[in-house]
Amino acid sequence: KKNVLDREEGWDLSTCSSVQARLPSYNALMDPNMRHFFENRSVQKHLSKTGQIDPSGRVIDLERNKSKLFILEQEFKSAERIEYWRQKEEEEMRHRVQQKRHQALERARAQEKLSKLKEDKLIRREIMSVMRESHGIKYPAIGSGPESRSGSAFGP
Repeated sequence: KKNVLDREEGWDLSTCSSVQARLPSYNALMDPNMRHFFENRSVQKHLSKTGQIDPSGRVIDLERNKSKLFILEQEFKSAERIEYWRQKEEEEMRHRVQQKRHQALERARAQEKLSKLKEDKLIRREIMSVMRESHGIKYPAIGSGPESRSGSAFGP
């Protein structure tokens, strides 16, 4: 082990800079030696599904089409934003319609309750007048007494 470590420490890497040590990028789709492999139908299907080749079998250069991809992404984002706001407006409109329906229903209920109270009051008055007549009690009609003629019960 020591011998291996001594050998490894013997390497002088100070002359290699990180820029010189980089390998050039490799694209297997452009390699003529790999052409036979990429002509396989199953491989062609896979490359087509992943968007690396077009339907005619030509290689798609992603760097060259990056701007088109960016435009498409922006259009999708814009469409999603528009759809989001459309749904939000629709939801708000439905909420307003539900509120109006609820208010109309409450008004109808209140009106029905009021008419029921008026009807009950009228029935009570009729019952009371029948009861008074059956017992022989007579009350003067409102507005026909001596107080109403002078304008006030306590005045001159």
